[in-house]
Amino acid sequence: MRKNRNQILDTVAKMDSGAMTRRSFIRKMGSLGVAAGVANAVALSPLGVRKAWAAISGPEERAWALAVEMAAKAEKKTLTLLIPTGSIGNMTPYADLWKTELGIELVFIEEPDEVVHTKGMQEAVAKTGNYDVMMPTAMSYPDWIDSGVIYDLTDWVEAHDPEIFNPDWGVVFPASHHAQLYNGRVAGLLNDGDQITLLCRKDHIENAGKAKAFADTFGYALGTPATWQEYRDIASFMHDPANGFYGSLEYRSRYYVKWMFMQRLISKGRLYFDQDMNPTFNSPEGLAALEDMLEMNQYLHPDAFSFTWSSNYNAFGRGEGFMNIAWPSGFKYAKAPSTGPATSGNIAATVMPADRLADGTLLHAGMFCWGYGYAVSKYSANPELAYAYAQWMTSPTISMDAIPYLGGYSDPYRVTHMKAPSQRMLDTYTQPYLDTLYDNIVNTVPDFCVPGGFEYQDALDKEIHACMTGEKDPQAALDDASRAFERITRRIGKDKVQQSWLALTRNLAEPIKKASGADTWL
Repeated sequence: MRKNRNQILDTVAKMDSGAMTRRSFIRKMGSLGVAAGVANAVALSPLGVRKAWAAISGPEERAWALAVEMAAKAEKKTLTLLIPTGSIGNMTPYADLWKTELGIELVFIEEPDEVVHTKGMQEAVAKTGNYDVMMPTAMSYPDWIDSGVIYDLTDWVEAHDPEIFNPDWGVVFPASHHAQLYNGRVAGLLNDGDQITLLCRKDHIENAGKAKAFADTFGYALGTPATWQEYRDIASFMHDPANGFYGSLEYRSRYYVKWMFMQRLISKGRLYFDQDMNPTFNSPEGLAALEDMLEMNQYLHPDAFSFTWSSNYNAFGRGEGFMNIAWPSGFKYAKAPSTGPATSGNIAATVMPADRLADGTLLHAGMFCWGYGYAVSKYSANPELAYAYAQWMTSPTISMDAIPYLGGYSDPYRVTHMKAPSQRMLDTYTQPYLDTLYDNIVNTVPDFCVPGGFEYQDALDKEIHACMTGEKDPQAALDDASRAFERITRRIGKDKVQQSWLALTRNLAEPIKKASGADTWL
């Protein structure tokens, strides 16, 4: 986008002067990398074309101006980024631009994703200044802010306005708050829309024989499941182990299994804690969620208990199951013919299934789990330059260009990524799946984005896994997880965790707040 800046501005000026038709403007802007939806909105804006383009490109332009100023002052002509292994593909396309136009070399240090948090905590003690930008998940922000290893970005955000909360092109709510704020202050800028959606095999749904047999058996039409009950029905119907085809590839492996439980728990109207920090999953709703999972085990792929994300994606792409619960990267993987030979062109995606509450309403609750962002190290020699990089990379214009690159983790997270995508974004995800992402993200719940978050999630994961493997019965697993949570809360300090927890719950989607009772909390 930056390399086409002058051509874009010239095109905007021509349109503003009446020298171009709207159709020609949209076509020309598209050739310069601007999404057709964005170009159309700019062309039709009551502000006028110049002002409308200035508004949507403003975060990029302001970040670049700051980068130019800070690069000129910098004695150290490098920016070093601590990033999770496998994420680099969305960043390397811009390294030459920063080198040639700013004289700044981008140096990438890759570490396994589970190590990035630890590296940040080590830097809080060592204070080496080895990193300028660090790329954690939102769960790292509380511990990193409290340990003093990263900056509170709020003042820079107010000064340079990345427009992360803009309703037309900002980060979609509630991820805008859950994945970027700690106690109401900006801790990082999101660059990765990690949410879980449900993928199904469209070719099997459209099979007339299967559709009739399913309707005859269950009394409703075969399709993507709207509820967890339908999910179980369809999995049981499609399960064909004799032919290596399974009802679902849902995770039961350590590290992943907690998310399978968490989304079911919240779709039953329960959060992880109440307003006084008492764990709430050792409850009838939590027990029902575990029993649902145990019931599903008979319809899962036999490798469900050992799946990593990559082995899961591989199995689904090879055609070894009807359904999969996956991140957006899983859709990309299954869509590509090289990695999804059985699934390319055969995917029907949908939002996560709902549960029916006591009042008869359906509650959808997806997981916004993992999801990387840029944080700025307190020990950076060039902190404002590091911030400029974060804002520039996550701006509406640059992020639209960056996300479709292969070899990176980044997935859509801004409104325009889903509602006004570029052609490259459409080619990568398709409009139906981008619509699914938007419809799902508005009802997502966060990870344990509180002090000690990694400890909480590991304690829960350990006990849910023990239940799934038969090591513990469901109630014992939930009770043991509850006791572990209480110990963690006491050690960290109830008041400290509670402040963060209540800040998170204030920004839940309204249906989830109402169902859980969080709408009545202080």
